[in-house]
Amino acid sequence: MRYDLVFEGGGAKGMIFVGACQEFFKRAHTFDRLLGTSAGAITATLLAAGYTPQEMLAALAEKGIDGKSVFTGFMGPPARFSAAELQASATRRLMDAVDFTFVPDFWEKRVHEGLLGALESSDSFRHVLGLVERGGWFAADRFVAWFSDKLDAGSWKNGQRNFSGMTLKQFFDATGVDLSVVASDTTEESMLVLNHRTAPNTPIVWAVRMSMSIPLLWDEVVWQESWGQYRERDIVGHAIVDGGILSNFPIELFISDAPQVLKIMGPKRGNEVLGLLIDEKLPVTKGLFVRVNIKPGELATVQRFKRLIDTMTGAHDKMVLDEYSHLVARLPAQGYGTTEFDMNDERRDALVKAGRDAMALYFDTPTGLVLPSKARLPGARVPTAADRIATRAL
Repeated sequence: MRYDLVFEGGGAKGMIFVGACQEFFKRAHTFDRLLGTSAGAITATLLAAGYTPQEMLAALAEKGIDGKSVFTGFMGPPARFSAAELQASATRRLMDAVDFTFVPDFWEKRVHEGLLGALESSDSFRHVLGLVERGGWFAADRFVAWFSDKLDAGSWKNGQRNFSGMTLKQFFDATGVDLSVVASDTTEESMLVLNHRTAPNTPIVWAVRMSMSIPLLWDEVVWQESWGQYRERDIVGHAIVDGGILSNFPIELFISDAPQVLKIMGPKRGNEVLGLLIDEKLPVTKGLFVRVNIKPGELATVQRFKRLIDTMTGAHDKMVLDEYSHLVARLPAQGYGTTEFDMNDERRDALVKAGRDAMALYFDTPTGLVLPSKARLPGARVPTAADRIATRAL
């Protein structure tokens, strides 16, 4: 069967999608349109680039020269600040606002410059400076490098993959896959659905980078002039972050028949819709003790902010799940951290297996037993709730 697939965001927990895809393809299913947020955007893009589950699994198992997972580098230290950046920084303006009347302005300026320079040279304080000036505790430069490398690695159609330098339109023309990733414009307080229709000149790598940028964790992305317009609208200079702020599981975009939604997503082609949801309330393996591995930094920053995000988006996602639960495969991830990129092989393998088992359960369970009142019926009218939810989100 041919499906339009939706992948939820979930940080490191997104590794579970590999197991789900293994079972999906094992049953000879295929995909048409792809839609994802954050970690889901990464998975959707790799699938669009022709990655098999085996290739994705190999990418997950990559180790650096230190023997640690390459994903630990995604939590990299902020890049050094230039003298011009420090001069124009909010931190410098705050320092200048404190005026010691008994100190000559010349000496006060020199002290501020020396103090700011000393703080910037400290690895620890540079994280604070990165959070204040760039909107994130960590830099995602290594993710951009890794993802670019993946888009150019391996064979594809009797040749070599060479997608990293492409725009969304070029990527669509090359692959023929209708891919959309969701991001959030915090300047305009609106959701962005990035694809070859809405943002044709946006680089594919940076579209995914924007979608996975968890606020306060990674530095926000500023929309560049060379990326062109979004839906024929100029958003140069806007701050873009993780799409999960507004829609972590945008399945309604594939369900809705509203004209304004179809204009963004393109016409439907008669495919079934299947959403892959990461469910933190479901245990990874029944009866298996799962070690919770959340670091103090994640507990203090990511987890606190994640609770706020979950509260803000909870009502939206709950409406979607209540209405369309028969279209959702729930993938267990209890006990796994959003930024647990350094999970060991045993935990990663358990998560992948859980995804494989959960997908098998979804396909093997008769729809009528899952939710009788919402059973899929051929030719059934799509509920108007999808139109309402999608229109409001956009």
